[in-house]
Amino acid sequence: MAVLLVSALDSIVIHLGSEFLVTEVDDDGIPTGSPSPGEMLHRQQPMISVGPNGVDITSDSPRGSVIHVRYEFWDGAPQRHAAWTRLWEGEIYLSSGVIGLAQHFAEEWDDYLLFDTGVKDASWSARVQTRKLTNTEEPDFPTDVVCVELYRVQLWPPTAKTR
Repeated sequence: MAVLLVSALDSIVIHLGSEFLVTEVDDDGIPTGSPSPGEMLHRQQPMISVGPNGVDITSDSPRGSVIHVRYEFWDGAPQRHAAWTRLWEGEIYLSSGVIGLAQHFAEEWDDYLLFDTGVKDASWSARVQTRKLTNTEEPDFPTDVVCVELYRVQLWPPTAKTR
């Protein structure tokens, strides 16, 4: 059974468009990988595009909503969360060993958490899952009056089998 080694939580508010990146960054938090801000990739899934160093995610939350991203670093392949939707699973390469958030249409870099794997020049198995929580308690009000969009980005050594 895989063990969670370290995790971290960050949030982003999308100011322009509906996309954000989880991509390789340098020690200053500047995106250096692909996808990079403004880069147009072939969309493999309706909500996600994948580059060699990260993912470009399309949110369906209203512009200005807070989106929460949890990074997880595992010693082996973690089990999938049944209540979460799997957006993508594959492999990413991190020359810096660090990933972080970025606006898709960024002209300046916001200050986001840097998630350091502690290993440079390595490929990682990766999975991106999402879950959107909305108002289901009060049917007289719109479902998006309470809306939280969550993403789980899991990384583990590529030699471990997925479950």
